Formats: sequence, structure tokens, C-alpha cells
Amino acid sequence: MNSDTKAFDQTTADFRFAATVAGFGMLLRKSEFKGNCTFSKLLQYGNASIGTDKEGYRKEFIALVKKANKLSDKLTDSDE
Repeated sequence: MNSDTKAFDQTTADFRFAATVAGFGMLLRKSEFKGNCTFSKLLQYGNASIGTDKEGYRKEFIALVKKANKLSDKLTDSDE
């Protein structure tokens, strides 16, 4: 790593949450750039970066990710 590079867990909560939102979009679109992103990881990162969340928008987003995860599991189960 160069001197300007930070580990993900060393970045700001706002940056981590924005990355979580971007990852969610990539998962929904089945993007080739999603890497090893999963709903479980997004929930972990999102919950760890909620911050003060005065209006509750971040918590609402986490609830949306949970619902998408459940729907994804149901779709996977029905494919078998």
C-alpha cells in the first residue's frame, strides 16, 4: 500500500456506507464488477457504518438489504 491508501475499516463511516450502497446496486444488477460482494457482507459493512443516522435513512437501507437477501434466498431455493 502506498501512503495514501487506507484499509477499508480505517475509512470514514460515510465512505463505508456509500460503498455498501454501491455494492448493493452491483448485486442487484448482477454486475461483473461486484467481485466477492454478498448480502451478508453488505449487512456487516452497513451495520458497522450507520453512524448517528438522525433521520433513520441508513437503518431503512439496511432493512431493504435484509429484504433483498431474503428474496434472493427464496429465488435461489425455487431454482433448485
